[in-house]
Amino acid sequence: MGALQPGLPNPAVLPENWHLLIVDFKDCFFTIHLHPDDTPRFAFTLPSINKEAPAQRFEWTFVKAREAHSVFHQNAKGLQQQFNITKDEARGVVRTCPECSHHGPGLG
Repeated sequence: MGALQPGLPNPAVLPENWHLLIVDFKDCFFTIHLHPDDTPRFAFTLPSINKEAPAQRFEWTFVKAREAHSVFHQNAKGLQQQFNITKDEARGVVRTCPECSHHGPGLG
């Protein structure tokens, strides 16, 4: 981002003593609620650092599984059955959990 962006007024033409409010939206997150029938059509991509590996693509069911695990801490097999995700995705959820990752292969 440069000093001036398209669509923004030039600061030189703003009146003196004009009250300004600067809002930075680059880290803005929001939730869009989807009908369960539509969730397979929506996904997000998680790129790897410096393109060392292919980008991972996740459907919203993966996000729901990760959120559920953060509360209930179920094992990978339970996540796989409940959210219809792959075994590798379920193991990834358990391995990235700070509370469950040190339990070893019993949860994954």
